[in-house]
Amino acid sequence: MSREITLLDPISYKGSRKHAVAAGAAATIKAGQLVLKALGNASVVAWDASNTAKPVVGTDYIAGLATSDSTETAAAVGTVDIMFITPDMVFLANPDTAATWDTQAEYDALVGDRVLLSTSAARVQTILAADGATYGLVIQPLDIKKHPGKVAFSVRSDAMYLHA
Repeated sequence: MSREITLLDPISYKGSRKHAVAAGAAATIKAGQLVLKALGNASVVAWDASNTAKPVVGTDYIAGLATSDSTETAAAVGTVDIMFITPDMVFLANPDTAATWDTQAEYDALVGDRVLLSTSAARVQTILAADGATYGLVIQPLDIKKHPGKVAFSVRSDAMYLHA
């Protein structure tokens, strides 16, 4: 199985913990997907329904990266293993529009941009290219010859559940 999002440097892996996923969740969380958790008294993690772009700083909080598929059903609470993330971790993901990132010059022009992760109707997560002051991911430098078809990013600390 191919994971949508992976660590650029697997040595920075910090381990994972089991989290509850609500029964009847909008969609099953797959290993290699970023997972959200609401601030406050939220006891479950999720990712929003399809066709969403997240995280927006001050609104959405990334709990971590799923390292297993979630097990919830329509009637029963399930679980998912999540790797906690830190601002220094760099991830690789597929771009939403490959042509936007297909030369080194195009890629380099987007480094430092604050962007969102898109979730398609098929529940596939990809990186968008539009910069926004409240967008929670930051494009990091990458040699596209070493990682063709990938985009490197980190998560802003103010978009992380454990740092909010």
